[in-house]
Amino acid sequence: MAADQAKKDAIKYAGMLTSEAVKGDSAMAVANAQKVLDAEMAANDAVMDADDALQAAMDAKTAAEALAADDPGRAGAITAAEEAIKQATAQKTAAMAIVDAAEDTTNAPTIDSLKGAVAMVKGDNPLVEGYPKMPAAFGKDVASDVRTAIGTAAPGTNGTIADATSMDGIKNDAADIGAMTWAMIVGEDNIMMERIGDTNAALPVASIAGMDASAVDKTATAVLSSTGGTNGDGKYPDGVAQGTASVTGTPGTEYMGIPGAVWCLGGADGCSVDADGKLVGGWYFTPADDDELYVAGTGGTYMVATMYATYGYWLTYTSGAASGVTLYAASTANTTSLDLGQAGTGDNATDVTATYRGSAIGISERGDSSGQFTADVNLTAKFATAPTLRGSITNFQGNAVGNWSVLLNETALNTNATFDTNGSTAGSGTPGVWTAQGYGPTPVDPDGPGPITDTVNQRPTGFFGRFNANFGDGSAAGAYTTRAVE
Repeated sequence: MAADQAKKDAIKYAGMLTSEAVKGDSAMAVANAQKVLDAEMAANDAVMDADDALQAAMDAKTAAEALAADDPGRAGAITAAEEAIKQATAQKTAAMAIVDAAEDTTNAPTIDSLKGAVAMVKGDNPLVEGYPKMPAAFGKDVASDVRTAIGTAAPGTNGTIADATSMDGIKNDAADIGAMTWAMIVGEDNIMMERIGDTNAALPVASIAGMDASAVDKTATAVLSSTGGTNGDGKYPDGVAQGTASVTGTPGTEYMGIPGAVWCLGGADGCSVDADGKLVGGWYFTPADDDELYVAGTGGTYMVATMYATYGYWLTYTSGAASGVTLYAASTANTTSLDLGQAGTGDNATDVTATYRGSAIGISERGDSSGQFTADVNLTAKFATAPTLRGSITNFQGNAVGNWSVLLNETALNTNATFDTNGSTAGSGTPGVWTAQGYGPTPVDPDGPGPITDTVNQRPTGFFGRFNANFGDGSAAGAYTTRAVE
């Protein structure tokens, strides 16, 4: 059993040595290669353990045979020792078979043997140059791939997130504003998968029994009552068995401001609304979008979070090797009609500044190491007649960083709080590139509805962007987001 487990471990980690498998983390590649060698040692130890057991059984038989001929326990002891010898021999033979089994090349490139897995780390022939290939060599290979990938980074081009994208490091700063998904609001433990609706599809639902019916009465035609939907389409049937095809929901319904569908899964007891307006029985709710983020509003309601940015990177691969890095930074908030105070009176007509702070995430390489990094970002915006933005990236953290700092050279902002021409970065190596885009609320017209004639100048809530930088001992590429310091 120990030898078989060692084989499984070796095969598992032998398939986790490429840049793609470790997402550009050289230290993980080294660790995985070492785990293959550890598994080989564990398998060999299993053979030795079986051999020790066999020798102990043989010694026991010898001792039993040395007992006096008239000893009443002699025959039984000899029989027991012989059975132990038989079992230990079988165990040793099975363990040795696992250790010695040759790779079945007909299944290539799938590894199916201990020897095949070990060969990926050591090589096939112990006499060839470079044998064994040390685990550190796999880290070097990954670092080399990442170095190439960072060289392709184009901060001026924003990536496109798709479900098929292998995203290595995408984050958002919604935590700063207390944003939560529906699952976080209702609690993961309160969610179940139920097969409901006309298609009998499994959907995540949470009970809303005991809640106010008014909490879900958010559409003109969807009113929950003890007799069903008043819109006459049977959306809330009373007393319908769970799983019945006619049990359907109303996608336009909201629960505490969250769009989704309300379902009656009450079984024989049905669903109803009591005299106090409370939901009784098997009422359930499922959101229209599991991933949408919400912030708390008034009166126990929630509204969609908008004032945050999503930022990060992902590597692209060719045959398992990192060959490119894509940078991404965006916000669902307004980015096209910000007003930087280029006209007006008082402070808006003078060179005033504002500070923005946040974080960056990206991929870096340094020497024979590579991996994800995080860093702090500080920006200073100058508004009014000639708005500009400048800043720095410091406090790099990761397994492939140095005592680095990046100067984000001052760059002119246009009226939409972005750069017409990308800014430049200064590390200790060749210059790099950085971009910035402000986001925030749409400027309001103090005169009320109608054509905007005199907007109130509103500073960006935050800035987000992408960058790359070069140093004397490495390079980095990533994305960042910041928010105004109050």
